[in-house]
This record gives sequence, structure tokens and C-alpha cells, in this order.
Amino acid sequence: VINIFSFSKAFALAGFRVGYIAINAGAGEEAQDAYNQMLKVQDTIPICPARPSQVAAMGALSAGRDWVAQQVVTLDEGRAAIMDAIQPLGTVMGGSGAMYVMAKLPKGMDDREVGEMLVEKHGIAIIPGSFCGFPGWIRVCYSNLDPERCKLAAERLS
Repeated sequence: VINIFSFSKAFALAGFRVGYIAINAGAGEEAQDAYNQMLKVQDTIPICPARPSQVAAMGALSAGRDWVAQQVVTLDEGRAAIMDAIQPLGTVMGGSGAMYVMAKLPKGMDDREVGEMLVEKHGIAIIPGSFCGFPGWIRVCYSNLDPERCKLAAERLS
């Protein structure tokens, strides 16, 4: 068995591009051969993640699972507030594995215009869905806001 891990979900370091592979020292010959093939691929790309990503990963490991568990609680509170605010739009996706949700806008609404209006009138920045391949949708990220700020943003979105 070869285990492949990412810090993206386990330690909320999405975008840092840090991960690792673990193989039991007593693994069978097939597993060892597969691992050796992975090393050949690794040699053809940059040898390591950027230094800030490495430092962040070490910090995450040092902080441990208790810190991660607290962050999950914090993210859940923020997600719930945002979901409550955008649920009236009808079709909403995401939030279970990502730190953003997607909401379908009512027919005829331009996602870019909605994005501009939210920034200009309400001080809320979203990503128009057309930037992500989903025209007519909006993407609302809640990962960098504490629950109180998510609640404030949710009030403005309502």
C-alpha cells in the first residue's frame, strides 16, 4: 500500500502545493517498484515546494490535529452563515470539501455585474462563476474570514 497525502485539506493549506508519499519499509516488491517510478517523475519537476510553503507545512505539523479540529469548527460556523444567506438563490453547491460555495443566480443576472455590485455597494468580494467556467453563478469563499465576519458578509449578501 502506498499512501499519498496532501496538506491542502488535512491542514487547510490549499494552494501551497505540499504533500508527501508514505510507503511501509517492508512493502512488497510491486509497491516499491511503483514508489521508484514516482521518484522518477518527481525528478522531472521542481525538486521541492517553495520555501514559504515548506515553512507553513512545518508550522501545521507542529500545531497538530487539535489546531486543525478548531479550524474546522471555525470554518463550519462561517460556512453555515454564508449558506443561510445564499440559500434563497435556490441552487447552491459546495462547502463540504472546499472552503467556498457556488450559488446559481436567477435567470438573466450577469455574474460579473453582480460581482461588481457586491463590491461597490456592499464591500463584499466574490468570484463571478464565469471566471471558473460557471457563467450565471457566483463563488463565495469563506476561508479567510472568522465566523463574525462571515455573519456580517452574510447579512450584506441577504
